[in-house]
Amino acid sequence: MEKCTRIIFVSKENVILSPMAEWIMKSILMDKSKEILSRGLVVLFAEPRDQRVTELLINHAVPCEEQVSEEFKAEEVDEETLVLTMNFTEKVKLVEDYGLTEHVYTLREFAIEEEGVELDPDVPDPYGSGDEAYEESYIELKDLLYKVKKKLQWN
Repeated sequence: MEKCTRIIFVSKENVILSPMAEWIMKSILMDKSKEILSRGLVVLFAEPRDQRVTELLINHAVPCEEQVSEEFKAEEVDEETLVLTMNFTEKVKLVEDYGLTEHVYTLREFAIEEEGVELDPDVPDPYGSGDEAYEESYIELKDLLYKVKKKLQWN
């Protein structure tokens, strides 16, 4: 992507992975002119971010504000917006239901893009698992997000 000024992280309900990715990315970015958002594909009502995610972010000294889930809206996407989903199913839904074809990737696909390498496009959702699974998600997201930052050549 030549000029990217906004990233929207998309997950199913916008309470675990996408808000975690949003706040981690905000914490590693020096350039505050970039807009980092997270949205959900199935948001029936505004639900607070998963408490375990909040605790995890705080434990890792990632500044985060209170947050409730927000539904994805195609109007938020323009030619300078990169949309990164947490799994392949969400990417397919954005393409099929919203007609988005450009600048839509799974997070792993965008961050790791290697010729001839088959990779699982999904970041595992820790929902219903223990603290260790949440910690593993945090570590993987942070690693992938540093790769995204480097690929976009952001400060």
